[in-house]
Amino acid sequence: MIAIIGILVGLLLPAVQAAREAARRMSCGNNIRQLGLGVLNYESAYKKLPAGAEGPCSYNPWSVHDADMNVGRMPINRYSLFVSILPMIEQQQLFTAIQNQRPFFRSTWDMQGNFTPWRTQVASFRCPSDPGRMNPDANWDYDGSGRINYAACYGDTVLYVNHAWHPAASRGAFQGRYARRLSEITDGAAYTILLGEIGTTPSQNLGTGAGKLRIQGARWQAAGASNVQTPIGCRNAKLGDKYNPAVVNQGDLWHSQGMRWHDGDYNHASIQTILPPNSASCNNQLWDWGISSASSYHGAGAHVVFADNNVRFIPNSVDAGDAGRLAPEGIDGARSNLPSPYGAWGAMGTKDAGDLWDAASIE
Repeated sequence: MIAIIGILVGLLLPAVQAAREAARRMSCGNNIRQLGLGVLNYESAYKKLPAGAEGPCSYNPWSVHDADMNVGRMPINRYSLFVSILPMIEQQQLFTAIQNQRPFFRSTWDMQGNFTPWRTQVASFRCPSDPGRMNPDANWDYDGSGRINYAACYGDTVLYVNHAWHPAASRGAFQGRYARRLSEITDGAAYTILLGEIGTTPSQNLGTGAGKLRIQGARWQAAGASNVQTPIGCRNAKLGDKYNPAVVNQGDLWHSQGMRWHDGDYNHASIQTILPPNSASCNNQLWDWGISSASSYHGAGAHVVFADNNVRFIPNSVDAGDAGRLAPEGIDGARSNLPSPYGAWGAMGTKDAGDLWDAASIE
């Protein structure tokens, strides 16, 4: 009898776990839909999308405005778009607490001051499938901050995608320090991604060695631009769900995506539609341009929300074109106006490249 019970429990457990994950995945999809709605409500109120990063100046705490800004430009800054939309997602009190600290700028990476908003974990920013958690005892940098599992889509540009001073630095719906308008999304709201899902590192205590860090939440700092500019170099950095020691031994691995919900820096708060979901993320050097891949703990893919607030689960098997081809360039460079070379996935991320894709390409 005991043996029979044991067999029945063994058969039932996977089904229970699968049901729990299905519920978590549904909750995750609902979260990104609500955040997409928050972005669209912001656009309705201000007639522009929030910038990928905005707020007080990162380097001069006494200056709030950029004297050289063009139409649509925002002050030089680091605050993520999720700071901007807090009032639109019923987080007015948190938004007010952040605004009240001006002009005394609080850097997005400083946890030593115990600034309460940075240590606040907003429930709707987290996907329940993600095992990573904030460490309330940490007093610096990543572990001490509230996390987020969603990020702005920067399109399919690699080279100079971090150059927020140029309005064409990215081909996506967002970029740092530049507030786009919905009218710039000429490919159509139903065909252009606003936000994508990202996994976070389970714990910074895992260290940064190859073979330790999962694809989710970590990034390879490559030794040289040639390893990243053509996406195949970044694609080869993946081995299973971790980074390939044979590839990443030249360079460094570090904790990146989603570790600070309030930080709008490209390295922490973006996805690009270049490599399929749950691929590697890479930079040519620390804090510079590269590739940010969507990721999740669902295994088979990751959620995105389009500019019409439609949520889709994009499988790892999505048509992502040819990783051996150079990406379109930002700042109006070569190939800046051509269709994406990265298939249906690349087309979903571009706002105005005239790309075509259909639902069959992501089934």
